[in-house]
Amino acid sequence: MKKVLLMVFAAGMLAACATPSTEVGTALFAFTQQPMNATETAGTKTGRACATNILGLYISGDMSVEAAKKNGKITKVASIDKDIKSYAVYSEVCTVVTGY
Repeated sequence: MKKVLLMVFAAGMLAACATPSTEVGTALFAFTQQPMNATETAGTKTGRACATNILGLYISGDMSVEAAKKNGKITKVASIDKDIKSYAVYSEVCTVVTGY
């Protein structure tokens, strides 16, 4: 029984490592969209650039504004937002850029 409890505790601790922090706090499951910057109304084009985190052990991706601009073929930025999806052991944070 002690081994089972120890394994559950260890899994919970590892899951917390893959949980991104948001302005509303940290949770095992999170689905939020957060505004970052806006210079005018949303543009006609949208670009996304994402990074992923698996168990807090492996993080990969380029979530920069420049990568999002390139992905959306945007030259003039209208707004920048952050999109967060977290599933306890896996999370994805994306920068979402709109523009022209």
